[in-house]
Amino acid sequence: MINLKASKWELNNIQTILFDKDGTFIDLNQFWGKMTEMRVQEVLNYTNSNQELFSDLCLSLGYDVLNKKMLKDGITALYSRIKIISIFKSDLEKFGINITENELEKIFDKVSANFNRNILEYTKPIDEAINFIREVRKYGVKTAVVTADSVETTKLVVKNFGWENLFDVIVGRESSKSTKESGEPAKIALKKLGANSDTTIMIGDAPTDFICAKNAGIEKTILVATGQIEKTDLSNFSEYIVQNLSELMILQSLDIK
Repeated sequence: MINLKASKWELNNIQTILFDKDGTFIDLNQFWGKMTEMRVQEVLNYTNSNQELFSDLCLSLGYDVLNKKMLKDGITALYSRIKIISIFKSDLEKFGINITENELEKIFDKVSANFNRNILEYTKPIDEAINFIREVRKYGVKTAVVTADSVETTKLVVKNFGWENLFDVIVGRESSKSTKESGEPAKIALKKLGANSDTTIMIGDAPTDFICAKNAGIEKTILVATGQIEKTDLSNFSEYIVQNLSELMILQSLDIK
């Protein structure tokens, strides 16, 4: 077990940590910015639509092309893939582009496959987070990735960076029919790890991670401001907030139960 200490709070007797991926240990602006651009371009090509709509449609998905930044209140930041597709379909109709949710799902799948072929080019680790994960592993803490992204993409990232020894379990979009917010993916991770929710914490960068943990019976979530959302906004959800994971001190727990 370990204790995690920040400047204003401390969490004790932690045996298991569930990590979100994007914005938590992967730079989401580069990763999801490129993914968004590819999705929009494919939609424009598929529907033979005006290429001048590119920037506006990227904005609809929550990516500011000009500033190369994902928006904290964009749909990619706030929702799971199913809802993103539903909202994006409605936005496309406002631009005169008619396409079904099924067609959008296939486009997203095609883009993901193409994206994965060059995934290292679009993926930048958050070094403070990776260093933190390496350190907690030294104490025998069980770790898992719980992400709204696919298991396939996540495994590619983990493999390409040589992080296979950093995570015991990976749970992604296809691991459950339920959304991340439902808490079901976190419950799956706990079951696979043989972990107790009472000695588990979640670490993520968005309200979705807090909600996921809460619905899985995990009472404590550390939210880190390395994603799209600032500390002041994250504090509306969790009392355990840090700018980045290097702020946390890892201490050996004296509780041997």
